Amino acid sequence: MEPRDSAFAPVKQRRAFEDIIVQVENAILEGRLKVGDRLPPERELAEIFNVSRASVREALRVLEAFGVLSARRGTGAESGSIVSAQNESPLSGLLRLYTSLLQLPITDLLDVREALEMLTARQAAERAGPADVAGLGEIIESMRRAKSPAEFLAVDTEFHLTLARASGNSVVPLILGAVRDAIARQMLEAFEGLEEAGRWNAERAFLVKEHAQLVQTIAAHDPEAAARAFSHHVHAFYTRVLSGDEAAKPAKRSASARPAKKVRPA
Repeated sequence: MEPRDSAFAPVKQRRAFEDIIVQVENAILEGRLKVGDRLPPERELAEIFNVSRASVREALRVLEAFGVLSARRGTGAESGSIVSAQNESPLSGLLRLYTSLLQLPITDLLDVREALEMLTARQAAERAGPADVAGLGEIIESMRRAKSPAEFLAVDTEFHLTLARASGNSVVPLILGAVRDAIARQMLEAFEGLEEAGRWNAERAFLVKEHAQLVQTIAAHDPEAAARAFSHHVHAFYTRVLSGDEAAKPAKRSASARPAKKVRPA
């Protein structure tokens, strides 16, 4: 217990819960707290920080929302807050909220997605091995079997995040996942619109074929060809599935927001 106690110091200034968050963050950055470490009980933390239990509780809730801690309810040795590294990045929820609050045009998100897709395509073409290519091929088979637009969208997301992980860059999957989550609603609505119009099966078959061709550029280990293919994929999809006008504007637009850019045709 002594090493954990020494990781913190009594809070001396301003809002107590904010200082607690900073101290926990510093302890993680300095390696004094690691994934899987359990924090002392709430009452003990209040004594260590020299604050009220309410301040400790508020700080723990914020850290849980950020995905830094996971809380185990109940009593005994298995309860309390544990330093975690959740699979779903909190960036996703934050970016979705900011996209709505700031009424960001979807084309700005698409520009970011294109840049990320091109980066991962180049690096995956350089680094991906046979197992990575085979794994992408298995995901394509799952895309082929997907029956509903929602199921297809989930598998499509898995494909692009798997490719991002194959790039060897540990940061890109987090950012790309957040960007895709921010535009997931528009993608699903577009898919469901195609289903209502009787065009979903044809679009799904085309996307399955296109993703198989994307994997071929990775397997060929041609970084520039792979980057061009993924850039075309992003533009062509949104030009084909969403009309230019619908893709270029947010659901609601503030008067001060800058004009949205049109999706460039493939």
